[in-house]
Amino acid sequence: MPGKLEPKKERAAQLIAAGVSQVSTANHPDISVTKQTMNRWAHEETFQTRVEELRTDEGKAAQEILEGGQQKAAKVVVDIITGNMDPDSKIAKLRFDAAKFILDLLKVKKLPDQKPGRGTRHRALSESEMDEMLEPLETDDSSGDE
Repeated sequence: MPGKLEPKKERAAQLIAAGVSQVSTANHPDISVTKQTMNRWAHEETFQTRVEELRTDEGKAAQEILEGGQQKAAKVVVDIITGNMDPDSKIAKLRFDAAKFILDLLKVKKLPDQKPGRGTRHRALSESEMDEMLEPLETDDSSGDE
């Protein structure tokens, strides 16, 4: 079957995807191959594809874990604001930094305000509305003359 790796190569792909070096992977008890064999595997298209699949899966799993902690992170920030923080300032700082990291990483980007489209009609201001808007400016100008 194309794309399917034999068990030893699959385990090696898992280790590489987890960040283990090629040398350490080659020497791992589950793998036990020479560095040259490991290097050859690492250059095979099917092996590279599998490593990328595993890395993508790992990234998704990590994202889900962080999203699960988003409410707790927000609570940490609120606790600090309201004075309900850990008495040990070092721990409070660590908790705050971790919470801030999660919230910054997962922050929802605000959509820009909608611009009026071509079909949007603008109502003309009446004379009294324009006078009312300009009145504070005229007051400021006259106070500077004294």
